[in-house]
Amino acid sequence: MNKLTLRYRYDSSFFDAAEVRDDFGRLSIDVRTDRFSGTGAFWVQWQDVKQFGEALSAFPIATGSPIVAQWGCNRQEGDDLILRLEIAPANSRGELAVRFVVADDLAPHNRVMGEFLTSYAELDTFRIGIERLMNHEADQAVLEGH
Repeated sequence: MNKLTLRYRYDSSFFDAAEVRDDFGRLSIDVRTDRFSGTGAFWVQWQDVKQFGEALSAFPIATGSPIVAQWGCNRQEGDDLILRLEIAPANSRGELAVRFVVADDLAPHNRVMGEFLTSYAELDTFRIGIERLMNHEADQAVLEGH
């Protein structure tokens, strides 16, 4: 089974008004496919994760205009790219390609790249999961594929 799992850990200042608020938290991605698996994390603003989740409501996703989110250092290219997710139309049957890059932020040359197929129904479940994750109603958001 193909599966991508997101987790987000807010900075403690997000919940304590006495602290200076830091909008960065730790986004973790765990991806498992039939052939590859990997886990990575990076410091990401919570607003970026929320915005990515909201973008997943697009229907249909236009060919040539995938939904993309990526995080890393500097130019976010090569070893500076730590996390990347892309959702794009895959074929004429309405399936979607989930493309990913997940690297170890402390040793970025350790990375996994790949893709799997999913459906709009699964993508909508993932979108709702991200919303619940960012509203502190869930510990993770899962995108399942085939």
